[in-house]
This record gives sequence, C-alpha cells and structure tokens, in this order.
Amino acid sequence: MNVTQKSLLAVLTATGIVASASAVADDHQLGQAPGYYRMNVGDFVVTALNDGTSDMAAHKLLHWDEDKIRAALAEHFMESPVEGSINGFLVDTGKQQILIDTGMGKGVRPSLGKLTVHLAAAGYSVADVDAVYITHFHGDHVSGLVNDGERVFPNAKVYVHERDADAESAQAKYAPYKAATAFVTFADGESPHDGITINPTPGHTPGHSVYHVESGGQTMVVWGDTLHVAGVQFAHPEVTIQYDSVPEQARAQRLKLFKMIADNEYWVAGAHIAFPGIGRLKKENDGYRWVPANYTTRIEPPK
Repeated sequence: MNVTQKSLLAVLTATGIVASASAVADDHQLGQAPGYYRMNVGDFVVTALNDGTSDMAAHKLLHWDEDKIRAALAEHFMESPVEGSINGFLVDTGKQQILIDTGMGKGVRPSLGKLTVHLAAAGYSVADVDAVYITHFHGDHVSGLVNDGERVFPNAKVYVHERDADAESAQAKYAPYKAATAFVTFADGESPHDGITINPTPGHTPGHSVYHVESGGQTMVVWGDTLHVAGVQFAHPEVTIQYDSVPEQARAQRLKLFKMIADNEYWVAGAHIAFPGIGRLKKENDGYRWVPANYTTRIEPPK
C-alpha cells in the first residue's frame, strides 16, 4: 500500500466509512446476517428462525458402519463432527403467531440461544407469540422456553403431547407455564388450532409430534427430530441414532413420513436441516433427495 492509499484509508476510517482492521478483529459480534427466512404457505407466512449451530459426532451417534457414514458425508463435502443447525419456525396466520420449537436457549454456548434475537430481527417480539408447539421434550427444542426460571414468551400457551408432558428432563422448562395456567397437553387426533394438524410420530420420544401447517391448499410438514444428519439420513432413511428412545419405531415413522411427503410434494421444515431447513423431498434409489426451497423475496402478508 503506497502513501496515497494509506492516507485515503486513514480518512475513510476516521469518517466511519470503513472500520479499522483492529476494530474488526476485536468485534465479537462477527457472523452472518440475522438468521430468519420467510415464505408463504397458502395464506400464512412461515418464518424459519435459527437458534444457532452445534457440532454433532455423526460417526459415533448414528447406528451405522462408521466408514459408510463418512463416505455418505463426503458425498456432500462434509465430515464428522458435522456442524448442525437448530431451527424453530413461526407460523403467522394473520390472527395468531404460533411458534414451533424454541431452540436451546441462552447460556449453553455462544453459538446457540439466538432464536429470540432472530425473532426480533424478523419483526416480532416474544410478547407477540400466542402459542408454542413443542415437537418433543429434548433440550434443543424446549430449553428456549425459559430464561432464569421465567417465561420467555409471556403471552403464549405451550402445547405438548401428553406422552411427553411428564418428561422429567423438561419439567423445569414447563413449570413457569404450568404456574401461569398456560400449559396445554394434547392427545392423538387433537388439533387445538385451525391450520395446524398434529401428526403423532412416536419413536424418537414417546410423544414426538410432527405438525402439518395447512392453508390455501398448501401443506408444510414441520418436524423436530425425524432426521438429525441430512447428509446421511435422506439417502439412507433406515439409519437411526442413539437419541431415539425406540430406534425401530423411529425408523418406521421416518420411512412413512418421507413417503407421504414425497408422494404429495409437501413442503418440509426441519429442525436440524441446514438453515433455513425448508425444502421438498424427491424419491431417489432406495432413499430420498433433499431439494432446498428456491430463495424468494416475494412474500405476501398473512390473510
């Protein structure tokens, strides 16, 4: 860099047009743009909200030969541990805001606990959320419900399948909502809100549930832990993981759900698919191919 270039850079830095290299290096907020992405499903607006990412040792956790796991990941230019997304999804019906899953919450590690920040960046406050649907009781789906023992979503009722409602590991997360009479359990066949159909899919946990968001002739299937490692389990949906409470049942549910989604060309929104985790499935060989949603800026307000 010559003297003239250095002088110009000094002027630009002093006037705030560019930041100094040291300022950038010291900025601990470096990262991507706000982690939200929205699209229309019929008359609704669905907003994907990223809580952050976390490494997963797929080669140790999946019930499959390690060499096959690593080979499957290599097909996607990935290796284990895999950096995996944790996503939640807000459904704006025009009358209500319904959040599906809440992420890991604050305080676990710096790379997580960002869902409410991204909710605000998308134009919603935690007070705007009317209902929170939980896919299942595992920490990366329910921990964002509370912060320091208080409700994060002060005006929301929490909806949980009755088979997961008494899970010991989730009691602290549910307790503030129970105390405020804002905790609701549902059974197979029940759907508390119009436009949200509950599809019980036990196997990962006893009450694991998938939610079908339905409006204007379109359907988006929002799942929690139907799948953990996209680079393996789309092409090989028979592969289970150590987190499954009943692996054989989880496998059967995944195979059934994948077929139904592909046959009907439904949208998918997945908690652990690379953000925004929205796309469709195509049958391919003995498994499926993930087709990510085409990026869009054409969003109509909810009706």
